[in-house]
Amino acid sequence: MSYISQEIVNEIRQKNDIVNVVSLYLPLEKRGKNYFGVCPFHDDKNPSMSVSPDLQMYHCFSCKAAGNVFKFVADYEHVSYNEAIKLLGEKVGITVGGNIPKKENPNNKYYEVLDIAKKFYQNNINTSLGTYAKKYLAARSIDSDTIKKFEIGLSHTASSVTKLLLNKEYSIDDLIALGLSNGRTKDIFINRIMFPLYDPSGNVIAFSGRIYNTEDNSKYINTKETPIFKKREIVYNYHNAHKHLLKNDSIIVMEGFMDVIRASTVGIDNCVAIMGTAVTKQQLVLIRKLSNNIILCFDGDEAGEKATVSTIALLEELNIAPKIVRLEDNLDPDEYILKYGKDKFISKISKAFDVLEFKMLILKKNKDMSNINEVSKYIEEVIDEIITINDEILGELKLKQLSKEFDIDYKVLKKQYLTKSKNKVRIKKTVDVVEKQIVRRSKYELAQRSLIYYMLIDEEVINLFENNISYLPVENYRFLANEVVHYYHKYGNIVLADFMSYLIDNNNLFLTLSSIIDDCLKSEYSIEEINDYIKVINEYNINNEIKKLEIKINNEVDPLEQAKLLDKIMEIKGVKV
Repeated sequence: MSYISQEIVNEIRQKNDIVNVVSLYLPLEKRGKNYFGVCPFHDDKNPSMSVSPDLQMYHCFSCKAAGNVFKFVADYEHVSYNEAIKLLGEKVGITVGGNIPKKENPNNKYYEVLDIAKKFYQNNINTSLGTYAKKYLAARSIDSDTIKKFEIGLSHTASSVTKLLLNKEYSIDDLIALGLSNGRTKDIFINRIMFPLYDPSGNVIAFSGRIYNTEDNSKYINTKETPIFKKREIVYNYHNAHKHLLKNDSIIVMEGFMDVIRASTVGIDNCVAIMGTAVTKQQLVLIRKLSNNIILCFDGDEAGEKATVSTIALLEELNIAPKIVRLEDNLDPDEYILKYGKDKFISKISKAFDVLEFKMLILKKNKDMSNINEVSKYIEEVIDEIITINDEILGELKLKQLSKEFDIDYKVLKKQYLTKSKNKVRIKKTVDVVEKQIVRRSKYELAQRSLIYYMLIDEEVINLFENNISYLPVENYRFLANEVVHYYHKYGNIVLADFMSYLIDNNNLFLTLSSIIDDCLKSEYSIEEINDYIKVINEYNINNEIKKLEIKINNEVDPLEQAKLLDKIMEIKGVKV
């Protein structure tokens, strides 16, 4: 694969002014030096995203989304960072045939192996070996077009993927590591319909194999965790779903990949699956990139209900209020569509509950509504939930609904609501104080973060850093500062927006840089400020070195050695011995 140089990446960025590009997606209003608009990456009620023409960066003061023009387009269009570079390159007449420069990915060989395995399984199902598997799928209303679309294949005793890959000179150790083969050079998947699992970029990273013509205690066997497959981080069909979404479209989240495949057979392609009921925050953060309009459509059984409750809690932490669909008869979406058809399923989606409606259903469940005490408890619990929502109109409607449903004076309910709200405000203030104490950084950490930021703003600060700082105490800041210096000497200048592109393949340092940008430091500075940061950092290093020497003195039994160590401490402190 060909690669484009960092210089070309920078040229594309420089020719795509961030204010002009962002203005194509949303209205911006100039305030002072910067421009402001409604952030598209969270449910923003007021313009909270700032776009800086000087720094060529954007930053949301609410959800903390931040980055350069490539990052904005990548997140808005639901494409990879590299694809955003290509899109913006084409916009300014620069054709990009490769990716931004990066180190050779050690996992490339794994992707290669699994792609061959996928094609091998696909070939099996389209030969005489796949006759019964295709009949089985046809009986479940999975036709040839769907088999092709989702690249469904077949593992078979008469055709060994291990043998094929060993003949292609891939090592057995790699095949074992990828969960394709066992230690006796035999296939792990035998006589199963094979469903490929993908990463967000569309690379095959694992398989799920289903029995179809035999009895087995395990209906499905999934690839074990591997160097490239972490189930907690994967969302099935993500790579396809984003192609069907516009900015305000919803994404339907299901439990299993068969639910997604079934929905696709009736023309519903905006679906993804979390591969079970144990939803993780990593998966939801990924889904949020597709859309903020999330509909949860889990299985209709009790486990699906519990998964819905826990997922709502995780989404609320991400400031997202999903819609919820509950399917009757304990059916999953696959079964529901087969039993009731496309139209009834679409009707369920269109009438999805909001979070409060769903919680009210859960609160009412297993309560005796003919019992006054049970009714009172239910109303108190509902009011507690109403307080948590930020929509005053919806809250009023729910209070009036309760008043009408239970024939209770609205004023009584409103009074209780206001009393509880005041208590909540008092509690929130206490929590906010605690949280602020928790996130408070030491002056030494603040000095390191500020110094790195200003190194990216002005080359003069890089020179001051090199001449006056020998060591940054925090490892991530030390590595990041070293990368800044390396970049500056390699390319002759430093631009924050370009440096972000340079770091894109180093996720750890990229996140550290994003965190520093979140600090929203002012762009202007004085030399006195920089010298203060340097003084604080050097002070920390000196004190740390003295502490180490004092520990050595305490552990040293030889008086002469103790004296030498004490002399070193005096020397560090600048005291003549």
